[in-house]
Amino acid sequence: MNVYWYWPFLRREELGLASGVVGPGDELLVHVTARATDPATSSVPGCTVVAALPNVAERRERSPRWLASRASTYVRRALIRDRTVRFGRFDVCHVMYLNRFTDPVALRRLGRRTALVSSVHDVVPHQRRLPKAAERALLRVLYDGAGTLVVHHDFVRRRLLEEFAVDPGRVFVVPLQVPEVAIDPREGVPSPPASRPVVLFFGAFRRNKGVDVLLDAIRATTGETDATFVFAGRGAPDVEHLVASAAANDPRIRAEIGFATLERKEELFRAADLVVLPYTSFASQSAVLQDAYAHGVPVVVSDVGALGDAVREDGTGVVVPPGDRVALAGAVTDALADDASRRAMSAAAARIATARRPEAVGQVLRQVYVDALERASR
Repeated sequence: MNVYWYWPFLRREELGLASGVVGPGDELLVHVTARATDPATSSVPGCTVVAALPNVAERRERSPRWLASRASTYVRRALIRDRTVRFGRFDVCHVMYLNRFTDPVALRRLGRRTALVSSVHDVVPHQRRLPKAAERALLRVLYDGAGTLVVHHDFVRRRLLEEFAVDPGRVFVVPLQVPEVAIDPREGVPSPPASRPVVLFFGAFRRNKGVDVLLDAIRATTGETDATFVFAGRGAPDVEHLVASAAANDPRIRAEIGFATLERKEELFRAADLVVLPYTSFASQSAVLQDAYAHGVPVVVSDVGALGDAVREDGTGVVVPPGDRVALAGAVTDALADDASRRAMSAAAARIATARRPEAVGQVLRQVYVDALERASR
């Protein structure tokens, strides 16, 4: 099988998925964006990673130059993908990230040349760029022409079926891989912690991530816990400023603003006693949740997207209402105080990490490709 992955934002640790997809005699070409820090490389036989996709230039958000850069970059990426599929003789093309502006038209061309598979992460985007009715119409056209659809939780599948009338026979649930790390997931958390416990917020600083809610919750824990609260990531300038200001005024808060390499990410999760995902709106499953599982770290999450369902099903943490600062503060302090509960949630996370190791999830994805090829040949 000759497979093409269009994966602009691939991180090095995510490429473990290829170990279950690529079999003897198979070839996998992965197109990514160039990254000077922590570039993606492959050690999987038959898998080649090429940094062929352009990056969006760093501009002030929503400025004319920012809009022009994004528009031109999206078009250039789509053209590179189209040329690659046209001349590459691929059996399967998997578009790992959909673009609602270029792909409603572009994917229909791809689907005429190869078995097309598309991942749907966010049923609706984090940030709306068009009037709601127009954006919904655009997404409906996008999903209609995106071939076989891969989602990472049944919550996402249900939303596709209910909100966009997608044929259920086209949608397959493939769980997110839990990336392999340099250490084994912990079998239990220290009881009690030998030093001040660490609560970690990791990932993109988007406005839907509930950073402001978490900062309010941290203020509410004053006198209740001596935990260190670490914010690691980058994103919207106003959110970065909010985190930096909070860290300057509260010695319990530490800000690491910028790109985190794989090595630094593992250090952060290894040191964490609790991971918090306080998102206020979300229509997806979370890769950060899988990072917590990889290190056996219990979580506190908001009940949005697939987060609440996943954590309740997996038994790996505590679920709170989105935007509820009081509930979030209480869940964090209670979890840090309850060693037995954290130990049980940590063990559950380690079990999930074993079941969803990259090779196992890759084998599930490979079967989706086989099914897509069979449908395309009918």
